[in-house]
Amino acid sequence: MKQMEKTKGSVNWGLYYFHRYWRLTPVYMIVIGMYVTIYPHLIYGPNKQTSDQICKDFWWKNLLYIDNFFGIKDLCLGWSWYLNNDMQFYILSPLLIVPFFFNQIIGITVSVVFLLAATITPGVLSYVEDFPVHFLGGGPKDTDRAAYFEDYYIVPYCRMGPYICGVITGYILYKTKCKCRMNIFVNLLGWAVATATACGCLYGIYNTVRPDNPVYLSKEVTALYNGVSRTAWGAAVCWVIFACSTGNGGFINTLLSWKAFLPLSRLTYCAYLVHPLVMYVYYFNWNFPLYMTDLDLVYLFLGNLMVSYGIAFIVSIAFESPFMGLEKIMFGGLGKKKK
Repeated sequence: MKQMEKTKGSVNWGLYYFHRYWRLTPVYMIVIGMYVTIYPHLIYGPNKQTSDQICKDFWWKNLLYIDNFFGIKDLCLGWSWYLNNDMQFYILSPLLIVPFFFNQIIGITVSVVFLLAATITPGVLSYVEDFPVHFLGGGPKDTDRAAYFEDYYIVPYCRMGPYICGVITGYILYKTKCKCRMNIFVNLLGWAVATATACGCLYGIYNTVRPDNPVYLSKEVTALYNGVSRTAWGAAVCWVIFACSTGNGGFINTLLSWKAFLPLSRLTYCAYLVHPLVMYVYYFNWNFPLYMTDLDLVYLFLGNLMVSYGIAFIVSIAFESPFMGLEKIMFGGLGKKKK
């Protein structure tokens, strides 16, 4: 929006898309290559796996960010489905952002239409296909969990709600210039509603997914949860962003703005790519039963976290940062005025 304001609505859309593709893809493809070639040699014993044939055959779908449309059988790097969603949202984002620049009413209308579509579609799919509310269960009995993953969990038209909330929040922050004085009672009410909403999305289905005597929800309630929950969660997160950006975050903003998080934030993408491999190498090398306790899980989490970020640092320095530097060399002069 700021760039469009300076250039009177003109945007280099080729560079807009190239930057995103170049930002994500090289290190993404390198990790897939490491997964196919190096990863199988890191596991020994009875759990040793063969090299992944899916990635060898269908890596090009990842290159095009479309493999979330082909189901589980062709999914290379199973956790990469959200990268496809994110890229697909980014491709569509000008349809949401540009109308705001020319006419606020049209922008709001377009965003509301997208938001309604992203809320109604998963609800209808859930009702028609008898989807559960979670991988672990919930919802009607005898639900198809594989179809839940393929037809609901990883497809963009069931996932775009939080992204649209983010676009709207970004526009509000742009218009207010991150300045919004808020009555303390209104502020506390906003935090209370956001907290209750987030907790409801996260813990509201506890009784439906517990292994002992779970509560089975009706098709209607399940469809309502599947249609609304992700957008509601995104809206709650957007409140945190808005409140902290406008000086209404208090100690939460102080914590989230801690400078120690800054270097870690630069590694989150690489950590996302490599952390399942770190866990797989550890878990698949087990050759004895492990009795799971809360303390064991805490140690496993901390160990996986530290090793994942350590490897992410190496991958970022070796591959991600050089490609970012190369982009600056290639396009750094664009936009600079000639003397």
